[in-house]
Amino acid sequence: MDDITYQYLATLIKRAFVEEHRQASELSALESRLSAEMRRAEEAVARAEYAERREKDALATVARLEAQRKKLDEEAVAIESSSRNYQVQLELTERELRVTRRDGELLQEEFQQLERSHKHSQEQCRRYQTGLKESHAQMDSRETVMKISMKKWFTNGEGVGYDNGYKDGYEEGKRDGKRQGIKAGRKEGLREGIEQGRAEEQDRYNGVDPAGVRRWAQSDWLKVLLNGIIKRDALIICILHRPALSLTTTMSAPRRKVPKDLPKLPASAFNSPVTESSGILPSPSTIQPEQVIDANVTAADVAHSQWKQEAGQVLGGKIRGVVLSLPGADVDKVAKELESSSDRDRIVSLTVPFDLTKPDSAVEALVASAKIPISLSTVYNGPSTEATEGLKWALAQGRPVDIDVHVVLSEDTLEGFEDTVGKATEGLQSPPPIILSNILPPPHDLDLPIIKLMNHPTYLAFTSQVAALSLLPNVHIKFLPPAWDQPTPQTPYPGSPIDTPDAKVQREWKRRIKLYLGPVLEAFGYQRIIFGSSPSAASSAKSNAGDWYEIARESLAELVSDQEFVDAVFHGNANKVYGKAG
Repeated sequence: MDDITYQYLATLIKRAFVEEHRQASELSALESRLSAEMRRAEEAVARAEYAERREKDALATVARLEAQRKKLDEEAVAIESSSRNYQVQLELTERELRVTRRDGELLQEEFQQLERSHKHSQEQCRRYQTGLKESHAQMDSRETVMKISMKKWFTNGEGVGYDNGYKDGYEEGKRDGKRQGIKAGRKEGLREGIEQGRAEEQDRYNGVDPAGVRRWAQSDWLKVLLNGIIKRDALIICILHRPALSLTTTMSAPRRKVPKDLPKLPASAFNSPVTESSGILPSPSTIQPEQVIDANVTAADVAHSQWKQEAGQVLGGKIRGVVLSLPGADVDKVAKELESSSDRDRIVSLTVPFDLTKPDSAVEALVASAKIPISLSTVYNGPSTEATEGLKWALAQGRPVDIDVHVVLSEDTLEGFEDTVGKATEGLQSPPPIILSNILPPPHDLDLPIIKLMNHPTYLAFTSQVAALSLLPNVHIKFLPPAWDQPTPQTPYPGSPIDTPDAKVQREWKRRIKLYLGPVLEAFGYQRIIFGSSPSAASSAKSNAGDWYEIARESLAELVSDQEFVDAVFHGNANKVYGKAG
């Protein structure tokens, strides 16, 4: 029984082990399937997330493409609208072109009519001129000789009194008019000189030598006529074969002395340098001064480091000297510092300021003891006895005197300034140079169009004023940045477009500067104009030395096209005036 039980139990145990093994195998297989299913589930989740990301990217791409499509549609609409506008503008332009062509044809017809009228007027003028000559020939010879004599004295008189044409009034006019004639004769002589100069210039262009009349009046023919050797008939023949004299001038009231002939602009100032063979304008860049003396450098230190930085390579490479001014500095200390400075050779002159109405005796001592070249500078605010005495004191030092004119020049102020200079130089055998600032170019309103400026009373007055100032002995004028309440335009970089705002402003400045520079050149000549880069003390605008140099050089070169003129203004004149300051 026990064996049976044992066997039964063993069988049960064996079956249990087998069942357990089977269940373990099934459990293992189930675990494997479960792991596989888990991996498949994870892969499915990953694929779902990737699909979701792809879906989002696709939706973003679709939205972006839709926005681009809308933008393209808008651009297409805008292009179509612009195309219609251009078509309308083209049609309007074509109509305007047709109208312009019709206007051109009408202008051509008017021009032809004007040419015919001009020819007719020339014929009438020739007939009138012939009649005038015949009328002159019929005049009494004694009266004609008297008038020719008056013309001779009018041309060759010493200029200290009224016209010498009236024999009886000559001596009295010489005594009484000597003092008044200098003052009053400048005004009347200025007007007559301007008219005479313009008439002579016009005659020169018309092929008539205006000096021929003067040479004939000074020749032996007049002496023969005055001695009565030639009879009336010979006189008439002589008059008919000589340029007609202006009897209107000689028959008028006694006149004062004609001023000296004003310096004339070169032919290039009136005639374009373009020729039929060349066909192009010479570039101002081809006319460069070989050397430069900057006659107006205002600095804060002896080394004038700020000016050197502004000058750059273009101006700095040509500089041979500067006239240095140090406002507010201790002049004695500066003079001693300059004696041992490395820039000593570059300093052509040190400018020492003084009060025109109250000169300081210390300045006189400094001028006498300084071992460096010294020039004086002051500000003119109006005429006064003190100003006259102060200027006379300064000129007596024998050094160049810079005068910064801070008054608006009018007929009265100009007359006062002339009196001040005249009285200050009276009695001096050889007064030193006087250099004027804040005149070229003068203070000016840039809002005034240049077309209106040419006929504006202020510009017309300026031309008369500089002509009057040029008659003052040994007076020079500085070419400085103007007091126009705007900074000097920056020089465009080489190769930059010509239509940039800076380039347009620079061209506008050059046009205005040339407008003022022309009358000054005609009155003073190129020998009495001196370049400087620092503006007048009356100017509150900033100016860069290098930028002003380019504007000033191009303006002068475009106006005169002459190397000698440019070298004189930028170097030679300053060297003559300030080189003797020591």
